[in-house]
Amino acid sequence: MDKEATQAAFRREIGAPFAFVADSDAVLTRLYGVKMPLLPVAQRTTFVIGKERKILHVDSGGDAIDPEGAIEACSVAY
Repeated sequence: MDKEATQAAFRREIGAPFAFVADSDAVLTRLYGVKMPLLPVAQRTTFVIGKERKILHVDSGGDAIDPEGAIEACSVAY
């Protein structure tokens, strides 16, 4: 549910070679079922979505903070 500027800064910080999607209106958060009940925040979750819009990899909780799993999934997918 981060804003676009926050996502862009994080992407630059870790040197990610792939796009990030901001979801400040929580539309995707609700669609992917990661909105926390009763709170205006999402569960920390990273989805890697491939070229054909198929989910290739999901990290949640503490694993979603470390970008290595997502980066590895991207390198395998492309």
